[in-house]
Amino acid sequence: MTWQIQMGKRLLKSVLPFQDDIRLLKRRLAPYSDTQDNGAMALRVGLYQIRLLRAAGANLQGDVMELGTGWLPILALLFHLAGSRHLVLTDIRRLMDERTILRARTLVAGHLPLIAQDFAIEESKLRERLDVPLSYSYHVPWVASRQPDRSLDIIVSRTVLEHIPPDALEDCMRQFRRILRPGGMMCHNVDNSDHWQHQDKSISRLNFLRYEDGLLWRLASNSAYQNRLRHSDYVAMFDRAGWTTLLADGPPDEQCLRELATLKLAEQFRNRDARDLAVLSSNFVLRND
Repeated sequence: MTWQIQMGKRLLKSVLPFQDDIRLLKRRLAPYSDTQDNGAMALRVGLYQIRLLRAAGANLQGDVMELGTGWLPILALLFHLAGSRHLVLTDIRRLMDERTILRARTLVAGHLPLIAQDFAIEESKLRERLDVPLSYSYHVPWVASRQPDRSLDIIVSRTVLEHIPPDALEDCMRQFRRILRPGGMMCHNVDNSDHWQHQDKSISRLNFLRYEDGLLWRLASNSAYQNRLRHSDYVAMFDRAGWTTLLADGPPDEQCLRELATLKLAEQFRNRDARDLAVLSSNFVLRND
């Protein structure tokens, strides 16, 4: 019954007033702390994204924006080490502060041998670079229409797009073409799995595809929204916005393919390609031509 309990908690949170004030009070009483596994995962994914961008010929020495920086600017620090000139960090609410920046810097410093190997740069040079103050601006809440035309070379995100409503995401994709310089690139890592499963391992990673788009689903997803778009939906969205797709990597998960044989799906997913539904992690590289 764990996932039902989680749904109940989120239903309750969705109707609580003054949620931002409650969050700020909680943070003052108990500063943010991450888990070692989460930090290491963010670092591994960030290194992979930089490898993808480098292979595509992206300008890593230019201006980079991270969509949805969150608590720890691990990805930003990796781009800093890769030589990026300036970082535009964004979020819908203020999460990052000097303590979380220090925590991210400590985590990255502990993995410098791995990063040096990945970047093919001497570890001593990376350590010197890490000591250089981060050149960044922090925009909360970030509004796409306020970002100047042709002001960026790269836009990157990790496990963020799945939390943006489809209409807003379509607008972002159009705005990003305006914001990026000609030839600029985007790299997005998307977690297509049911995030409730992160706390309840007894359910399928596709469990959320069981629910119709009704009142219950809307209320339950209010405090932890997921758009439930599948891999091919993102590919089609990028195409509609005029992006050149250089990479759209998303292999289906074999266990999820087996589970789909018996999982009772909501109507909107019943006639979808099972291999598309079973993609749990997508990586995209796109160019602004």
